[in-house]
Amino acid sequence: MIIIGDNDEDIFDLKKLLKQKFKIKDLGELRYFLGIEVIQSPKGIWLLQRQYALNKLFEYGMTSCKPISIPLEQNVKLSADEGDFVEDTTMYIRIVGSLIYMTITRPDLSYAVGVVSQFTQTPRKPHLDAVRRILRYIKHTLQCGIFYEAKS
Repeated sequence: MIIIGDNDEDIFDLKKLLKQKFKIKDLGELRYFLGIEVIQSPKGIWLLQRQYALNKLFEYGMTSCKPISIPLEQNVKLSADEGDFVEDTTMYIRIVGSLIYMTITRPDLSYAVGVVSQFTQTPRKPHLDAVRRILRYIKHTLQCGIFYEAKS
């Protein structure tokens, strides 16, 4: 359970109440949870998935890929019946699932991921190429410091 709030006294009282009814352990200030980095500062709270993204680039063999600055080509038209079928449908679904999870902290990915997620039933080569392009864009944003330089 994660307890958050802007009143330290209320948080303390809630923890005290919970400790009376349940065996709980206070792990202190939240730093990392389910692949999401949490950075707290006086200016606010940032939720980041930098390490998760790096892990996924490694997992999908994209660590040495050439980065690009746009997640999808402009006016891209992906079709459900063009191109050869992807041999490993499970891999495509796993990558798209990882990308969907990244949209929690990366709204810049939402449109592109929404487009490629429409083809998980029968993915084809152009769909996989689009997914790889999104991964190349993620590598670009990580290298440029976009979306994770939240320190104040």
